[in-house]
Amino acid sequence: MPEPGDLTLTTYEAAAQRYRERAAPPGVHLVSFLDRLVELVGAGDVLELGSGPGREAGYLEGCGLRVRRTDAAPAFVDMMRADGYQAQLLDVRTGDLGGPYDAVLAHAMLLHLTRQEFHDVVVRIRRAVVDGGVFAFTVKKGDGEGWSEAKLDLPRFFTYWREPAVRTALERSGWAVLSIDHVAGRHEPWLYVLART
Repeated sequence: MPEPGDLTLTTYEAAAQRYRERAAPPGVHLVSFLDRLVELVGAGDVLELGSGPGREAGYLEGCGLRVRRTDAAPAFVDMMRADGYQAQLLDVRTGDLGGPYDAVLAHAMLLHLTRQEFHDVVVRIRRAVVDGGVFAFTVKKGDGEGWSEAKLDLPRFFTYWREPAVRTALERSGWAVLSIDHVAGRHEPWLYVLART
């Protein structure tokens, strides 16, 4: 049986265009979240993990940030390059994050990791930012983990999180939590998290 992350990547590779077409434009909560990231970072360098089609990167670049666009699905990297942007293939589970960055953004990406992978990645992200660096990410709120074929008609793995578990994972890894917002979302509740070293 393939690893959950590998099978999820296979889905994104097969359905990248479908994802782009079905993705809703950023809602008011996401825009506000990105604006807070901009306020914290200023005109700094941001590593975006799981850029997908590059919508959030484009917003941040429009606000004056320099974004390193990355994704583990070659189809998304090719898509961003075809749109005229530099993008790099990066699997957060195994790849070199580089850095140091002023911030790391992972919107709707870390939720595809197992809990152990999440903990490992959070530690690695801490090493990839400057002192005072910011970590911004979103995960689905809830309990447990599971598979869903919603939106893409192919299987994707999700791990759901509660605020106390997120706080514990961050604090054990050297992050200070700035805020955790509970967002209703269009279909499911989310946690929008900002932390700093």
